[in-house]
Amino acid sequence: MTKRKETLVLNMIENSGKIRRLLRENMSYREITEITNKLVEDELLLYKEKRILLTKKGKQVLIENIHLIKETNKENWIKPENESRIKKHERNFIYLPNQIELDF
Repeated sequence: MTKRKETLVLNMIENSGKIRRLLRENMSYREITEITNKLVEDELLLYKEKRILLTKKGKQVLIENIHLIKETNKENWIKPENESRIKKHERNFIYLPNQIELDF
């Protein structure tokens, strides 16, 4: 487990964030659970009244490592969406749609 992933979990808990950001970082639910348990063992997190809170030590570690999760490269702020791209056709290509697929 990397410092970046631990810092992401600490930041999410501090800001009462959603788990989606961690999933976008390609973390599995199991990995999130393992990191959370490790942070509790290291006394960076605390379970209190059915809530997970940062300890003073956890806040200090988050402040020290916040630079690991800040994205400074503007090209990575918005990721390109390549799934709906279509391939290029020849210049004289004529597209004839399938009549069955047309719905009006």
